[in-house]
Amino acid sequence: MRKVQFLAVFWTLIIAVPLTALALSLAAFLTDHLVDIVATLVAFGQATTVGGRGWIMEFSERWPEVAGMIVGQIVILLILLLVRREKMAENNNHK
Repeated sequence: MRKVQFLAVFWTLIIAVPLTALALSLAAFLTDHLVDIVATLVAFGQATTVGGRGWIMEFSERWPEVAGMIVGQIVILLILLLVRREKMAENNNHK
């Protein structure tokens, strides 16, 4: 039992220490370079859209497509949940 506890703590530390260092360095980098990052994103958005309208204009034109996809996924999930409930009810009745 002690070996399991040791391994759990060991692997938790092995994973946590580098990821914590990565998160801290990323936070420091973002703090120093946030203005440059935002300027690059704005320039990219202006350069890659028709007439330089930006991504907000593109998204405002395409939101019905995104909404339709989300509604479709919700319908599929509801169908799967209903089928699963029916199968569970059948299994409980046959026991």
